[in-house]
Order: sequence, then structure tokens, then C-alpha cells
Amino acid sequence: MKLSASKLAQWCVQGDHYSIALCDNHLIFESKQLTETVPFAIWDGQCRLSRGLLWGKVTFIVSPSDQPARSISVYGLPWQDLTAFVSRITDAYQLWLGKQQNRFMLVEHELIALRDEIGAHKGYLRDADLRQWMNKANKQIEELGVHPQVAALANPELYQSLFVWLQNGSAMRDARNVRWKKNELTRWSQWFDGIESSPLNLSQRQAVLMDDNHNLLLAGAGSGKTSVLMARTQYLVASEQATADRIVMLAFGKKASEEMSQRLNAAGLKDVHVATFHSFATRVIKEITGSAPVLSPLATDEEAKLTWMTLWLAENLSQPAVEKRWLKHLTQWQISGLSSERALAEQAHEPRLHKWLWRQVDLLIQQDKSQSAFRGLVKGDARAESEFAMVWPLMRSYQQHLSQANEHDFNSLIKTATKLLSKKSSTFAAQYDHIMVDEYQDISPSRMAMLEALCGGKRERSPSLFAVGDDWQAIYRFAGSDVSLTTDFLTRFSAGVIGYLDVTYRFHSQIGAVANPFIQVNPKQITKPLNSQKEQKKKGVHLLVSESIEETLAKLANTVGDRDVSLMMIGRQHSCKPADLSSWQARWPAINMTFVTAHASKGLEADFTFILDMNEGVFPANSQGEGLEFALLSVDGEMVHAEERRLFYVALTRAKQECWIFCQPEKASEFVKELWQGDYPVTVKLPKKALHSSL
Repeated sequence: MKLSASKLAQWCVQGDHYSIALCDNHLIFESKQLTETVPFAIWDGQCRLSRGLLWGKVTFIVSPSDQPARSISVYGLPWQDLTAFVSRITDAYQLWLGKQQNRFMLVEHELIALRDEIGAHKGYLRDADLRQWMNKANKQIEELGVHPQVAALANPELYQSLFVWLQNGSAMRDARNVRWKKNELTRWSQWFDGIESSPLNLSQRQAVLMDDNHNLLLAGAGSGKTSVLMARTQYLVASEQATADRIVMLAFGKKASEEMSQRLNAAGLKDVHVATFHSFATRVIKEITGSAPVLSPLATDEEAKLTWMTLWLAENLSQPAVEKRWLKHLTQWQISGLSSERALAEQAHEPRLHKWLWRQVDLLIQQDKSQSAFRGLVKGDARAESEFAMVWPLMRSYQQHLSQANEHDFNSLIKTATKLLSKKSSTFAAQYDHIMVDEYQDISPSRMAMLEALCGGKRERSPSLFAVGDDWQAIYRFAGSDVSLTTDFLTRFSAGVIGYLDVTYRFHSQIGAVANPFIQVNPKQITKPLNSQKEQKKKGVHLLVSESIEETLAKLANTVGDRDVSLMMIGRQHSCKPADLSSWQARWPAINMTFVTAHASKGLEADFTFILDMNEGVFPANSQGEGLEFALLSVDGEMVHAEERRLFYVALTRAKQECWIFCQPEKASEFVKELWQGDYPVTVKLPKKALHSSL
């Protein structure tokens, strides 16, 4: 059944629709450019008629499920036929609608069950929870043959409560989770007040409730991340969202793992699986394969590793082709512990050579690339190409030795566990609901791969990743960590969420006014709030000449009197340790003095800090612009001294009360110059003439 405009009318209406037809519960509209088919399911059954001087017009409203409602008009129709035609169309629609409503009544209870399923969800509604439900609902509705338009007419309340989730799921989920969090904050308010030694602040409470598929909590220095980790674990168990044995907590170091385990045991949660990445990888291998992996003596015994390297070097450097390659390298570049003046094989036992070689091997193993990929990485850097050609055979021999002995080192534990989890995570990881990671900013690509395998797999509800870290304190690039895994978190996990601990309890506002803007000079760092609980007007960071260390100590001792205080002296390297430290400790016993390197200072705090030898070439350390190590550690697009800037930020944020920075003015570090010249609230007790001369 079809009604069309006359040839004259078609010419007059030009590009508009000029014909309408009814065919198998569909309306078909024609224009000169296209033919459009509209099923009854997206039409509201209404028609608006308009009569002109010569012809009539009819308008329909259609509402596709994935598009806004719109109107379709047909022009130039003969009026004497139009009203009868529209009557037949609406009769056909009503007949179709009646059948659909009868069918709807038979399946209405199934739609109500779908609605109740999403409404009855307990806890935080994750993105994966919503997608899983929507996939199930859409598939079931399609199988039932239910049209939204029919549901809207037959049961408006059900339509509003069910189809609104299908059409606006993300917005509905966000609103629902906001209400849930608000209710939880009220319900657990007293519990949050007493779970730690001090009541949790609002950002800490909100962090405890984060529970999407992938959660990143950015915890600034001194903001109480450990309190959040402990409180979250206890909250999950107390709220019956998980049992202790279904929670995994991963740390990077054995000491951190033991401390967390002790705290959880004291809280009655001894069944939480607390482990380092390596010990967890060992467990994965043992459970999936049925046998525990064997750690190679080369990984655990330094003497065994050095002996093996000595034998390898003696054998290989005795080969003329290998010796020629190494000697050619030595004509242009030095290698620590190796001299071209003596036979190379005779120097195979040299400790400095061992140290340099193993550093390169370790970096190659960490990055786990193919030989061709490494060649592409070093291409164009003659020194790096030469060093790679020398080191690659050693790395391959080392890996072959492990394989032949059926042994592992720490890197291969992670790699093997990842492979097993990629195949078996649906069964192994089924025993866990929550994976927590401390110091996430130190994550390496290999550890990240293991986490992804652990949190993946075909499961009804994969474990939730809860990562806590601070990209401002990412200082272990030399050990294989990759800060971009933190800063690009939402690129990797598009449906992930990021939360912040925005209050620091360690340092006051004047130290924060120096440290926080200093680290954010790097555009790659994530901008985030970090407010000091303690406000102070007096400046807390001071620039002084290195010769005034003892004088500053005497003034500090006079200020604190008999009160016991702690003083942390921080140097970029061990050689920065003052020779007079022991005598100073004896002279001023009320001041508990310690020396640590900047890397070792992370996680520590003291009442006062001295940052020593802030001189050119010391802090920031000189970065060699060529060679294999430089090629392996360089990061595309990162600003100069990006990691050194983060390391200095770590040093700056160890002090609770005051921080003194010492340098030689005539060769002051560029960081000192930045603090002096920039808009930072620091006191400067350096001769400006010397500072100017160093610019």
C-alpha cells in the first residue's frame, strides 16, 4: 500500500519526501535522494495532517533508540486519498501494537527481573558490572522481541526504570555511585573515626570507598597512604564485600611487605595475602604448575654470579674476534675496570668491569625486547651500538644458563608467572576479588603485565585493581620502573578512576609552597592538590653556603635546647656524607643525626633536613648523553632532569619543620638557581655576586 505525490507535486517539493508506503509493519519514505525505512517499533503511532492549497502533508515522529527523536514529513500528497491512507496506516499500527502488548504481558516478568537485578546490586557499581548487565539485558530484550515503544505504552514505570539504564547507563551509574558513597560515608562515619590512630579525613574516606575495575589513588608525600591501605582492607571485610583470604596486597620490597603484614595481623586480618611481586610470582608458578620454581645461585649469591661472569669473560675475551671488537671500542670510549694496555682476558676478574657489565645486562633483561628491537633503540648512537654488541652475547649466555639449569632469576619469575596467568587467570585469579598495590609509581612494564594478566581472564567479575602511588615521587627509572604507567593510567584503563589524598600531615604550608610548584614545573607530572594541614607564615626552606653547615647546626642546637629532635642529612650520593658527622653527633647529642642518600630517604621523615652538596654535576646528577644505559633509560618527550627533579622533590619533602639546602654558590646546582630566581618562598643566604657569576 503506497501513496505518492503527482509528478508536478514531486517537482515542487524538490528534495523532500514525496511518497509513503506501508509494508510488513514498516513505513517506507521516498525522496529523490534516498529511501528510508521506519519500523513501527520506533514510531509513536501518531500522524499530523496539514492541508495546503493544492496538496496535503503528513508528519510522523520517530524515536530511534540510539538517536534523538525527529520528524519525517511527506509533501504533495492528494488530499482526497491522504486521510483514508493515514487511517489504514494507524489501524495497521494498532493491530501490531495489540499483538506486541499481548507478547509483552508474557515476558513482562523477565523485564522486571532485569530491572531488579541492576537495582539490587550491592556495593559500588563498577564500569564492568554495568557493561556486563547491559550486554545481558540487550541480548535478552532482543531475544524476547520487546520494543521500547511498546514497553513505554504498556508499563511506563518499568520503561522508565529499565530502558533509561540501557540508554543512559554511564550517567545512571555515576549518579547511583554518588548516592552509594554518600550513604556509606554516613553509615561508616564513626568507624572511619576510630579505625586508625587519627580519624580519617574526607579524601581518605572517599579513597577507601574507591572500587571500580581499575583505581589509582595518588597519595602525596605524608598524606597517609598506608592508613588508607589498612583501612580499606578492613572496610572490605567489615562491610562483607570480601573475605580476608580474597584480598591480595602487593609491595615492591620485603620490608614494606612485612610491615603491612604485621599491621594486618594486628587488625585480625592474617588471611590477607601480602607479598612482594617476586614472592607472589613464585606462588603463581607453584600453584599452576604444581612445582616451586628454583632460584638460580646467580640471582641470590653475588659471589656465584661474579665467578660465572669471570669465566664467561675469560673464555670470550680470549677469542680474537671478540677481543678485536672490544679493543676497537676502547680506542674511542672507556669501560670501567678495563684497559687496552693489557690482555683483555687477564682482566676478566676486575670488579669494576663486572659492575658495569651487569648493569647493562640487568637493563636489557628488564626491558625484555627482541634483539632487533634493541638495535632499533640504539641506532644512531655509535657508543650505544658498540656497547650493545658487546653486552648482548653475555645476556644471551646468562639466559641460556638459566634455561638449561631450569632455574629462574627475579625477572624470569615475573615473566613466567605472567605467561601462566595469561592462560590460567580465569581459574587462578578466581580466588581473589581485590588486588592492592603499594608504591604503584615504581611499577615496571613486566610487573604491569603480570597485574593485567591477574586482573584479566574470563571471569564473571574480575578482581579490582587498587593502586596507590605518587608520580611526583617516581625515582626508580634506573631499576626498570616506568612513571608513564602512572601518568598515563587513564590511557591504559579508559574506564578507570583516579582519586587523590589532598592533605599532607608531614610538612607545613611553607615547605609545600616550595616543593609542590617545583615538581609541577614538569608538564608530564599529574597536577593534583596537596594541602598542608599545618599553616605557617615563616619560610621553611633556606639556601646556604656549604661552609655554614656546622654554624647552622650550632644555631639549631641552641634553638631546640634539650628537646630531642631528628635531623636527616641527605646527599645525592654516598660521597656527600660529611666527614664530621660523628663528631657533630657527639657534640650535639640532643639532635639525632643520620645521613641517607636521596633515594634512601624516600618513605622517611625527620623534624629537620639538610640537603647537602647541591652543586653543579652533583644534584641533579650529570646525565650521560650517549651509551647503552642512556639509550635504555631515556624517555621520549620528558624534560631534562625529569627524574632528578622528582628525586629532589622527595628530598625536599622529608622535613616536618625546616629544610636547609647547602651549595657552593659559584657552582650552584641549577635547582638552587631555580629556587633563587623563581617565585618560591625561600630564604637566600648566599652571596648574590657568586650566584650571578654561576649563571
